[in-house]
Amino acid sequence: MKFGGSCLKDEESFKHTVSIIKKYLKKSKLIIVTSAINGITDQLMEFYKKSNDLDINGDLILDQIHERHSKIINEILPENSEYHENNMEFLKQNVRDLNNLGRVINLIHPSKNLQDLIVSYGEKLSTFLLCTYLNSLGFKSEFISSDEIIQTDDNFGNAFPLLDDTEELVNERIKPLLNSSSCEIACIPGYYGSTKDKKITTLGRGGTDLTAALVAYSLRSFYRCKVVYWKDVKGFLDVDPKMCNKAVLLRKISYIEAKELAFFGTKVLHPLCLDVSEKGNFPSEIRSFYDPYTDEFTTITQEFTKDVTGIRAITYIYRLSMVTIKSGTMISLPKTASKLFSLLDENNITIKFISQSSSENNITFVIHMEDSMKVSSLLRESIYFGKQWFSIKIDNNVSLIAVIGAGMMYTPGIAGKIFTTLGNNDVNVRAIAQGSSELNFTAIIERENCKKAINVLYDAFIG
Repeated sequence: MKFGGSCLKDEESFKHTVSIIKKYLKKSKLIIVTSAINGITDQLMEFYKKSNDLDINGDLILDQIHERHSKIINEILPENSEYHENNMEFLKQNVRDLNNLGRVINLIHPSKNLQDLIVSYGEKLSTFLLCTYLNSLGFKSEFISSDEIIQTDDNFGNAFPLLDDTEELVNERIKPLLNSSSCEIACIPGYYGSTKDKKITTLGRGGTDLTAALVAYSLRSFYRCKVVYWKDVKGFLDVDPKMCNKAVLLRKISYIEAKELAFFGTKVLHPLCLDVSEKGNFPSEIRSFYDPYTDEFTTITQEFTKDVTGIRAITYIYRLSMVTIKSGTMISLPKTASKLFSLLDENNITIKFISQSSSENNITFVIHMEDSMKVSSLLRESIYFGKQWFSIKIDNNVSLIAVIGAGMMYTPGIAGKIFTTLGNNDVNVRAIAQGSSELNFTAIIERENCKKAINVLYDAFIG
């Protein structure tokens, strides 16, 4: 089970979290993966920045972090008990460590690995507190730090998990606990791991979700696993309710469909988390933390529903820029696409969409709008693309619409109906792409038509 920061923000939310754990503990042993207490990660990031800038206000941030945690400790743990004393000592020691790290940063250049180390303290503090709270209530719980079991590469800030190494470490550390009568709940901090040389890394956006998926993946050969993600939503919806007021919960969805939704803007779960779960072939559930016993939730499995005609969901990315590189000479210039994508990759530019004409005289790609100026500068200043025979055009007023569903593979005429629906409603399609899997159809349109396009497509295919 994964509990996010909004599940751990005050006395009431901690008690609610424990009530959920208690109910599920009747059926099986549990592994709990937790985020930092709501807002703490941002404070730790701010502390790192102020330490870089030699700003004395960094100490005030540490005071606030200490105060926030100690308040919850005083509320949920019996005063003068060993649980209260141990947790306060753990908090003081970790804040002292952070203070010492801040002084180290003052003396050296900014460092990504030190940033990851500092930010990881949020999950460590919250998870130790939840574990202690569970033990104070009579549960048999054990704290396991993520850097002991989650192994990653050294891409600090957005580390990539090493599956085989992680699987070996998880089984070595956690299997004995699960097979023992002395432990019924293992508590693991989310979001961070470590390299082979023991440097702390963080897993990027959705890192705590990914930690839960990695642990289940590692245990899949020995146990029947399921991951439950406790969120402030009930699950995946078939459309964003901010754009269309007819949104309906998707009660069951396949991993391949969920990954498409996640990639194209739906931020319920990260695509990499879903990919690991799909590889592990275990079910996942997204449930509402605030309505935990409702039968309205999303189940994600390997199986997709073949009898669903066409589209399951419509999603979008609102603020994008479309870049078109055009030249009649591209046919005779080798490796144009390779040089283009290498240039973008070297400068950490994420591409959301690619289209190339069959004549090879132009390439169109779509990027996040905030990268537009950087990409313009890179292209115009490059030795290769800055030459006069290339025309570079950037449109900062586009959105991406993606229609998604495994049923599209068995339903002919989807693309034609999309074009007809949009054309009949005066929505001009600027560029299109469809993967060979036929799970999605993607269109680039003018941003002012985004909401209209979503609604007319929803009415045509889903509503």
